[in-house]
Amino acid sequence: MEAARRYFAVTWSSRTWREIGYLLLGLPVSIVWFTYVVTMYAVGISLLIIWVGVVVLAFAQWSLRPVGELERATANRFLDAGIEAPPGRSYRIHEKGQTPTVAEWGRWGHALLHDGQSWRILAWLMGRIVLGPVGFVLALLAVVVPISLIGAWLTALGHVTGILHGPGADEPTAQKIVDLVSFWVLVGAPVILAAIPMFAWVSHHYTSLQTAFARWALGPCDEDRVAHATERAELAETQVRIDQELHDSIGHMITMNIVQAGAGAHVFDSDPEFARQALRNIEERGRVAMGELDRIIATIRGDDAEPRAPLPTLDDLPLLLSQARAAGLTIDERLAAEPPPVALSRAGYAIIREGLTNAAKHAPGSTIAVHTATLEDALGLSVVNGPASAGAEPIAALRHARPGIRHGIAGIRDRAALLGGASVIGPTDDGGYEVLVLIPLELQLSPAGSDPTLSDCPWDRVRAKVSA
Repeated sequence: MEAARRYFAVTWSSRTWREIGYLLLGLPVSIVWFTYVVTMYAVGISLLIIWVGVVVLAFAQWSLRPVGELERATANRFLDAGIEAPPGRSYRIHEKGQTPTVAEWGRWGHALLHDGQSWRILAWLMGRIVLGPVGFVLALLAVVVPISLIGAWLTALGHVTGILHGPGADEPTAQKIVDLVSFWVLVGAPVILAAIPMFAWVSHHYTSLQTAFARWALGPCDEDRVAHATERAELAETQVRIDQELHDSIGHMITMNIVQAGAGAHVFDSDPEFARQALRNIEERGRVAMGELDRIIATIRGDDAEPRAPLPTLDDLPLLLSQARAAGLTIDERLAAEPPPVALSRAGYAIIREGLTNAAKHAPGSTIAVHTATLEDALGLSVVNGPASAGAEPIAALRHARPGIRHGIAGIRDRAALLGGASVIGPTDDGGYEVLVLIPLELQLSPAGSDPTLSDCPWDRVRAKVSA
């Protein structure tokens, strides 16, 4: 019953009648577009000898895009084709307010001739001269055949019941034919009933073929879709990078300001000079944070014309640690790493900075051990803190933070993984927290135990994780 319902439902579906309307319009529209295209290109080619044809041909080629937009809108409206808009023209004659040169006109003409979207639209318009008449005939049949079949059945019923009068007794032969035809029409009612939706289905499948052709001709091509997907991926990558930069640089500065503000408030009466220095540090760091924020916003807007300072590297770690100590953190440092490649050095700085920020947030009052080393095949980074001091409270801004939101830890893992390294991050047995990262200096990390001289290395567990 469901199959029968679906079969007959096509006759009263609004989409069917929209499709029929589209096919009925196909004949006049195809004649108009075919005439326009043939006339413009024929005139343009015939007048090439006096150069007027160049202008005619250029206009004809240029006008294909607007015609394609109209055809796409019509197909989407009547056929629910869902054809996406293709990318706009990526070329123009000149910038606004400037006079075009001959070379610019030449480049514009070259780009116009190599616009694949326009040529696909031209193929669609030429194909319409065949598709239009065929679709027009099918649409007429979809309308006329059901009406004719229903009318024939009603006429036969009228003759049998006597409502309609036949030729009469004066023409017995004709009356006999009418009676015979009426009888078989009534007997064949199931066949007539089954034939009513037939051409509606034919029209529906024909428009489905047209829709597939229209999507190729009027929508974006595969190269356009790949370019659009690439653009979206690049935009997403930029957004992630900006988010990471905001979290790393601005977040670190704000965290240090909060820590230093708390320390200054604690000793405001007993050590006013320390409190004044804390306020000066907060002011200076706040100005730097505002400058970073302005730079990031300028990057988002695309108007960052000023030269940028180089990103910090491991060479800048002493300054970072001194600023952290000025904010009241207790730091035990062992910076023994030799200068690695710049990309690794920048990543290493960001990892150490994030480790310090996490320790300041979640383990106030603890000693933070920062260790960097150059191993045989890798750059080793370590930030380990003990448990929070008794009675110390986390930064007030974090007391009501949602649990499970640890963007900084995820950023550390991502940085290490992108450079082919590995990390071990998590709580320690004594209630502290550790961040251990190995970043390979060569193609990949060596397995655990490959170098006996590194058996007591604090990054053994990271290397064991890689070999596992």
